[in-house]
Amino acid sequence: MRVINATRHEESGQTIVNLRFKTKDQLLNPEDPSPLSERELTQDAEDAILNNVFVDDLWKPITLEIQVPNISDPIAATEISHAIRHHFRFVLVEHERDTAIFIRERRTSLVFTGINFLIALFYMGYGYQHPNWNTTLAGTFIWAFVVIINWATVWDTYEFFIFDSREKNQRKKLLNKIIDGEIRVVSLTQDK
Repeated sequence: MRVINATRHEESGQTIVNLRFKTKDQLLNPEDPSPLSERELTQDAEDAILNNVFVDDLWKPITLEIQVPNISDPIAATEISHAIRHHFRFVLVEHERDTAIFIRERRTSLVFTGINFLIALFYMGYGYQHPNWNTTLAGTFIWAFVVIINWATVWDTYEFFIFDSREKNQRKKLLNKIIDGEIRVVSLTQDK
């Protein structure tokens, strides 16, 4: 039940991602009482769409072709297309909320890095004025602690700015690519 067949091909310079679902309930959450156009996707469907769209460059146009059995009504096909966009708009709003928290945490990380850097400068200045202090056991342990704390906060801040920030931007582009892309819902006969 969980397998969602995915194929892809190029057509007029854009990628067509074809996802074949076994049932409508595999695509849309059957427990969601919302109207069809506002229904949530299942976790498997969301993951399948995200993973198959993320394979391509994020700047390249994409068309999602969703194949679902026994969708004979064109209105239902349009509503399923709207449901997919609606779901990913909600995911984008959640992502933007998480990004706001992330940015606040980056500011906090910068403050800690600045404070730790000032402590290191103070300790180095104290050690320069009192050279014998650096050779004592207490001086060595305190210096080791200052170095470790500075290394950890600098790495954490670096990770925030370089790695995590890039990941957040990539996810936002991915979600916008799905929302702005063409979504076609195609009916399959049950025997396929």
